[in-house]
Amino acid sequence: MTILNETTLRLKGELYEYAVLGVGNLSFAGETSFRGYQITWGTLKNLTTTGGQRIDFRIQRGNSIIDSFTYWYIPFQLDSYCVSIYTKELPEGEITFVFIHTEGKDLWMVLAKK
Repeated sequence: MTILNETTLRLKGELYEYAVLGVGNLSFAGETSFRGYQITWGTLKNLTTTGGQRIDFRIQRGNSIIDSFTYWYIPFQLDSYCVSIYTKELPEGEITFVFIHTEGKDLWMVLAKK
């Protein structure tokens, strides 16, 4: 993966726009604008004794909810890392959410092919 500028990267020869949703010590609530969509996420409470969270994502355009999904965040794995990828088909194309946890560090991103 090569970051070309603040919002474009090349991954396996493909060009993507991206937005970073969280790095390191994550916030379980937030929002961002991405390709004309408003993406919001939040959680009601800590649901597991190990700190796991149910995070509800909403994708909106204007006042209309286009789609939503739930991501289960687990703060550690028995292995050293895990990657979760969730792809949504939207009217304007496909966007992919990437959730990476590795040895106490986290990265959340949303990607769309250019």
